[in-house]
Amino acid sequence: MKHPYLSFFLTLTFSLCISGCQLLKTSEDKPVKNSTSLFNLLDPDIKTEKQAFDKGEKELKEGRSENALFYFIKVLQFNPLNINALEHIAFIHVQNKNKELAVKVFNDILKIDDKNETANEYLGLYYFDLGQGIKAKQLLEKAAASNLSTWRVHNALGVIADLDQKYTDAIKHYQVALNKDSLNPMLFNNIGYSFYLSGDKPAAKNYFNQALKIDNNYHRAIYNLALIEVIENHYDSAVSLFNRIMPVYESYNNIGYICMINNKVEWAEKYLQMAIDQSPVYFLKANENIKLLREKKAH
Repeated sequence: MKHPYLSFFLTLTFSLCISGCQLLKTSEDKPVKNSTSLFNLLDPDIKTEKQAFDKGEKELKEGRSENALFYFIKVLQFNPLNINALEHIAFIHVQNKNKELAVKVFNDILKIDDKNETANEYLGLYYFDLGQGIKAKQLLEKAAASNLSTWRVHNALGVIADLDQKYTDAIKHYQVALNKDSLNPMLFNNIGYSFYLSGDKPAAKNYFNQALKIDNNYHRAIYNLALIEVIENHYDSAVSLFNRIMPVYESYNNIGYICMINNKVEWAEKYLQMAIDQSPVYFLKANENIKLLREKKAH
C-alpha cells in the first residue's frame, strides 16, 4: 500500500536532490548542504521502519526538522499506516507554517483512525478559527472524549456552546478546561461571560475578578466587569474600570453606548456628550452614537 502523501513527497524529495548544492534551512533549522544531506536521508543503510523513525526523532531533537521530515517520510515507505510518523510530519508542517499540508496529513491520520485525539484537536481548532462551528464541533467532541484532551478543546467547545445559547453546556466545558489549566485568565473570563449571558451576574463578577487575580491587567475581564457595573447603574465604578484600559473619553463613549442599547436614554446622552467634550480631537464614534440616540428619541 502506498500512502497518497508519500507519493507526493517522494516526488518533492527527488526534485530537491537534483537541484544542486543549495542550503536547506527553515526559520528554526540549522543549515545543511543539499548535496550530502538529502542523499544521506535517502540512505539505503536504513533497513527498518524503526531505524528510520529513530533517525527522524534524533534529527528533530537536534533542530533539523527538514532532515527529520525526510526520515519520517521514509518510515511511511516501510509502513504507510504509522500514525506516529504522520503526526511528526504534520507538526513539522505546523512549525514551518505550512497549514495546508498539515491539514492534509491530519486528515490522512483520521482516515486511519477517526478517533485520533491529536488530529481531531488540530483540525477542530483549525475549523474553529475559520468560524466553521459545526465542522469544528464534530471534531472537537471526538477530541474531548479522550482523557488527554487539552484545555483548548474544551474552551473552543465552550465558545461554540455560548454562540448556540447553550450556556449550561458552555460552563461545563470551561470548568473542564479550568481543571486542566487553573491559571489561565482567559478561561475565568470566558466562564464568567457564560454566567453573565445566563443571567447570573454575581457568579460572572466572581469569575472576572478571579481572572484579574491572575492578571490584573487582563483587558477582557476589566471590560466585562465594567459592562456589568453600567448595567447595574454603578457608573462611577464603571468609569474607573474602563479608565484602566482606555482613555477617559473612550470610557464615556462605552458607557453611553451601553446605556443607549439598554434604553437608558438620559444617561446615554450624558456620557456620550461627555465623551465628545473630553476628546482632544473630533470623536467620530461618539458623534455617530449621539446622533443615533437622538434619532431614536425623536421616534
